[in-house]
Order: sequence, then structure tokens, then C-alpha cells
Amino acid sequence: MMRVYKIYLIVFAVIIIAAIAIGTIGINKQKTHIFVMPNGYSGWVRVVYEQQDSPALPMEGKAFLHEIPEEGILFTSSPPTSGLMLFYVKDKHGTRTEIGTDMIQGQSMGTKTIKFPDGTTKDAEVNSFFVGTEQQYNDEIEQ
Repeated sequence: MMRVYKIYLIVFAVIIIAAIAIGTIGINKQKTHIFVMPNGYSGWVRVVYEQQDSPALPMEGKAFLHEIPEEGILFTSSPPTSGLMLFYVKDKHGTRTEIGTDMIQGQSMGTKTIKFPDGTTKDAEVNSFFVGTEQQYNDEIEQ
């Protein structure tokens, strides 16, 4: 009886160690995403992925860099990936200041229909979030 108990204990320990190792590997493979908005930006940000005629997201160290333009929409040929998201604003001198996640509202990732200036539409993977206070976000979605 004691021998069966030891076997179960060893099997349990191996399963726990394997689960921790697999989980750690998965977390370490996720990339960080740095989002940089113009200083004073408030409103919706949309990153539209897998757009053929758009540049790939540049890397900053091991992180994907998302330089958000004044109009708040960034088109990229890069595919969407999961990972840690960091948010900054950049002043006219290029100095970045991190903004807390309390200024990021309504973040969602999914397929959305995008309307282009020529009137055509296309389904695309889009990461969307609102930059502003909770009150600004609530005012925006009530409109």
C-alpha cells in the first residue's frame, strides 16, 4: 500500500513540475506591446492588423512598437499577437511618459468591418481601446 502511495506522489509531482514548466514557457513566448500616443491624446485607438500595403510593426528591444498617429488608427501588416500591453504618451521632444491602465478603457480584440476612404469595406482583426478617464469613456459610448 505504501508503495502505491509513493508512485502516486511521484506521478503527481511530475505532473505539477511539467505544468509549471509549460506555463512558464508559454508566458515567456508572449511579446510585450508598447503603444505610444501623441501627448494629450484622448479618444479611440484602433490597430488594424494584416494589411498588405502597410508596414510591419517595428521592434523596440523584444517588444512590438505601436506608434499611434494623431487620428488614432494604425494600419500594420503584422499579425495580432497576445502579450503585455504598455501605454505611453510622447511629447514634441520625443520624451515618453507612461500612462496607467486606469486611462485605458474598453479594450477589445476582434474582427471588425473596416471602411476605407475609397468606400470599400473589409473584415480585419482590430485591437481597439479608448484613451481617457472612465467618465470620458462613458460619455463617448453614450453618444
